[in-house]
Amino acid sequence: MKSKIRHIIFIVGAFMIPFFVCAQEDVASTEDMLIEQQNINFQTFFFESLKQKAIGNYDKAVYALETCNNIDSENVAVLYELSKNYVFLLKYSEAEYYILKGLEIEPSNLYMLKHLKEIKSNQNDYVGAINIQKKIIKIDSDEESELVILYIKSGEIENAIALLKKLDIKNKLPSDLKALKKSLIREEPKQEFQNSIVIEPIPKNKLDNLKEDYKLKNDFNSLKLVLERELKTKQYLDLLKDSENAINLYPAQPIVYLMNGVALNNLRKYNEGIKILETGLEYLVDDNKLESQFMEQLSLSYKGLGENKKATSYYKKAIELRNK
Repeated sequence: MKSKIRHIIFIVGAFMIPFFVCAQEDVASTEDMLIEQQNINFQTFFFESLKQKAIGNYDKAVYALETCNNIDSENVAVLYELSKNYVFLLKYSEAEYYILKGLEIEPSNLYMLKHLKEIKSNQNDYVGAINIQKKIIKIDSDEESELVILYIKSGEIENAIALLKKLDIKNKLPSDLKALKKSLIREEPKQEFQNSIVIEPIPKNKLDNLKEDYKLKNDFNSLKLVLERELKTKQYLDLLKDSENAINLYPAQPIVYLMNGVALNNLRKYNEGIKILETGLEYLVDDNKLESQFMEQLSLSYKGLGENKKATSYYKKAIELRNK
């Protein structure tokens, strides 16, 4: 009897072993299929987000990216893209949240550090932007010149001047900052030594004469000449200050808003530049030439912010107005 039972168990076992093996293989196969489907979903939604971002549908891009984030919460590319799209939506808290999550994973990622610096700058947190820029410089010393504008924006003019001098000595001063250096750093008057010390009188330059003329006349045309001279000689800090004064004195004159916008763009204060240029356009009436200059400066503002689609649109408007 026992022998018969053993025989039955053996036969049942012989049939059941292949069943269990097949079941395990089916489970493994199902898991592989699920993983493969998740990978396909991830790629589909990620490329959809890029497509939506390219046409300016940032909300839809965020929706697609959040689906990707649910699949892989530690994917740096997804976190970076989420942050960028939230910046386009002007939702800086969300943008900062996602880029900081990305930096937890890759603390030395230059693209993400630069992006975080821009987020800080867009919120006028220039001290925060300076701290981030210093981290960037530790990774790439060639990025040191970017500190100059941040120092100016934060009101640390002495630090800006010291850095400009340092970069000049090292022969690392970018060409676009040379005019700014001239504006910030005044040359000491030259002295000639003969039998006794003689200090040669410094001749007044054209700008000084124009400023004196404006003090005497105190009219719009005289002030306009001062602004035009500052623009021509690329003295952007002076232009910024004097054009702000001109806006307060002559708020209905669109040219003073344009001058202020030019100064802001050259000092890389692009968001402020857009606001002042858009305000100036409200006072513009039937002047295609001046309007084309506004469009050109708005194009430069958006280009500086990395919004190439808007930059191209304004540039095309500038060309159309110029050809009318």
